[in-house]
Amino acid sequence: MDSLDSPFTIEINGKPVARVGDGASTKTQATIDAGADAAVLTLKDGQLQSGDWLLGRNTTEDRSMRPKKIYWFKKGEEDRMSQPQPVAAEKEGDTYKLTFRGAPLTEEEGNVFADILGESQATVIVKFQ
Repeated sequence: MDSLDSPFTIEINGKPVARVGDGASTKTQATIDAGADAAVLTLKDGQLQSGDWLLGRNTTEDRSMRPKKIYWFKKGEEDRMSQPQPVAAEKEGDTYKLTFRGAPLTEEEGNVFADILGESQATVIVKFQ
């Protein structure tokens, strides 16, 4: 499924994915922070959006098997080499699991990543508003 009907927030290990700051560059790594404003997101046609920003994995990534960074991309300012890949939502019981090119979310030291090996024990919750 590549669209959800209602806006939502994402929590990783009990902390929300933070809204991107006003002074951020056109591509900024996503973070989690219990003290920050949570990003309120929508998913439509595979694009995860909050205001003027899109959230996702970059189209071009290193080829290692390490977790891949999740970025905020300024909408309309993406170029061919720097744009988000589609995001999918899968219904799991009473909630949804978001996957970023097949990988679930995780966090390391407050930064958000896609766990391409699926080894993370992170608890990810989609909270509808």
